[in-house]
Amino acid sequence: MQSKSTLHKAWRVIQENAQTSTSLDVRAEVDEFAVNPQKNINVLSGQLSAGSFRFPEAKGIPVVKKNTDGSKSAKFRPLVLASLRSRIVQRAILEALETVPGLKPYFHNPNSFGGIKKQKDGLAAVPAAVQAVLTAIGNGATHVAFADIRAFFTKIPKPHVTSIVAKVTEDSAFMTLFEDAIRLELSNMSELKEKAQAFPIEAIGVAQGNSLSPLLGNILLHDFDRRMNEGDCVCIRYIDDFIILAPSAAATKARMRLAISILAEFRMTLSEEKSTNSPLRVSDKFDWLGIEFNNGFIRPSSKAIAKLELNVRKRFDDSAKGMRDTKRGEPVPRKHSLIATLNRTDSIIRGWGKHYRFCNDEDLFARIDTKMAGLVGAFLGEYRDIRKRRAPNDAASLLGIDELFRQERKPLVWPSKRG
Repeated sequence: MQSKSTLHKAWRVIQENAQTSTSLDVRAEVDEFAVNPQKNINVLSGQLSAGSFRFPEAKGIPVVKKNTDGSKSAKFRPLVLASLRSRIVQRAILEALETVPGLKPYFHNPNSFGGIKKQKDGLAAVPAAVQAVLTAIGNGATHVAFADIRAFFTKIPKPHVTSIVAKVTEDSAFMTLFEDAIRLELSNMSELKEKAQAFPIEAIGVAQGNSLSPLLGNILLHDFDRRMNEGDCVCIRYIDDFIILAPSAAATKARMRLAISILAEFRMTLSEEKSTNSPLRVSDKFDWLGIEFNNGFIRPSSKAIAKLELNVRKRFDDSAKGMRDTKRGEPVPRKHSLIATLNRTDSIIRGWGKHYRFCNDEDLFARIDTKMAGLVGAFLGEYRDIRKRRAPNDAASLLGIDELFRQERKPLVWPSKRG
């Protein structure tokens, strides 16, 4: 785990993921590390070898959930953002655990697709899970039901899962680091106030955002996957979302009752708003993992499309507001500049398209492109209006081009003549 090659591999994964991040802080931290990655990896490797590496406190981010009408909900998702070095080490631990023979069943579960590296017929993650659904339908499944486990990560018992990892690794020094990697200490407890209680800072629960968390969930639910796939039903799980495909409505209902019973053993329940009330025919339209299955069409769900549009609109609205609110003669904050905003929007659209690259409705993507082009055109029109009302010397700042006279300087002194 502490080898430079493993840390480099982990770093490359973190760096690639950051390319589509909309967080300026995350991208800035990655860019800083990328200035001299070899040196930074050497430092990490040395600290791990000496046993001196410590995981800094992480930041708790309460991500507000949305109601079905798009309005903000009182509920939130307790996301945790650790430092870049912490994320690299956590990922390196995950890479190392993949080499442990006793953990192979958890990494290569044919019915679990979320959070771990898996290649099957060239597919991984959501595309592989979607293909598994299509395979089950092709094999004769007629009915479907799906559910979401409520607050899944906050209910995972760390001691239970850690004992399984300890048994197969038989490495006490590694387990000390592993336990530190999944322990959560927050730097902003006072800011979170009562919301801090929703974050997994005790023995029960793991941090959502830690690359090790999905593995812990997969270890915990391994027996769930086995029992749910006995007989003539198929149950496909993606972390805390699962879908049941069965040869009849009655079989679907019976398998859902079994799921509820198994999860109750860990004091887990289903999220009513994200679960089906009754089985559906596979020929009917249904959504799972943000994918619409519509009797031949595989599309991004209407909710996913609306979320993309809302996200892009918000980026443009925030940028235009930032430009308007900046006083004349003062530099526009770089994050609100034209170039930075278009770059962030490009990252959003590229990341979204990459996620749904396996969908088969080309006409739908063309319509989304037309919508995005309209939003970009409207933003550029607003930018031109703002630019006309500003002084000529504000042009570079509005664009996001660095201005030399604003840079901090440390000029050398011309020597005075002696005598």
